[in-house]
Amino acid sequence: LSGSQTNDTKRQFLLERLLDAVKQCQIRFGGRKEIASDSDSRVTCLCAQFEAVFQHGLRRSRGLALTAAAIKQAAGFSSKTETEPVFWYYVKEVLNRHELQRFYSLKAISTDVGRGRAWLRCALNEHSLERYVHMLLADKNRLSVFYEDWSFMMDEERSSMIPTMAAGLNSILFAINIDNKDLNGQSKCTPTVSDLLKESTQNVTSLLKESTQGVSSLLREITASSAVSILIKPDQDSDPLPVLSRNVNA
Repeated sequence: LSGSQTNDTKRQFLLERLLDAVKQCQIRFGGRKEIASDSDSRVTCLCAQFEAVFQHGLRRSRGLALTAAAIKQAAGFSSKTETEPVFWYYVKEVLNRHELQRFYSLKAISTDVGRGRAWLRCALNEHSLERYVHMLLADKNRLSVFYEDWSFMMDEERSSMIPTMAAGLNSILFAINIDNKDLNGQSKCTPTVSDLLKESTQNVTSLLKESTQGVSSLLREITASSAVSILIKPDQDSDPLPVLSRNVNA
């Protein structure tokens, strides 16, 4: 496969994994009074898939945060992995002063990796993720400063589905712990696209052939869900989706 085909396949795979994670949470928690917490593997998987999408194709050479991290590394104050770009660098561009202060004031969160993860979980809890994603995608020039051209966020067609998926989660009562020291782990803890591809039972060829119909069908189901009735039904004949371990390193 050429470079552009490979990148397209990775973006498609990320999209399908995120759609599946949203669907599994809707099936389990949608429209119910039951709380969806991070003790449930489906919620953990959902957060991991959103992280993978937001991390994909982040530029390594832009942003004052990267420069500051590089200076700290040279001075011996941080490990090499901390210079890796994380999606918090871009998210904080759309947050106001009060919102920024909220995440920098968390007692257990001490890294930019953790702040990004805390923001994502907070947005799920408060049903504000759809609004935030619209803000993240609105300024194409700013987006291109932080993301490579081949990134998921720069893929207009696929990234435009994220707000719809976020809206599909609004019937779920999330109560995810955001001030949690476990969220501080380095960005390497977020599954990379290559890791996710290894986990997949589908090969690249079948993925390209079958993906379009599956995505449109899943998106219709997610859009059709409401707070009163969730129209998505689990496939009785299929095996449950694999879920990510809470401790990926282990």
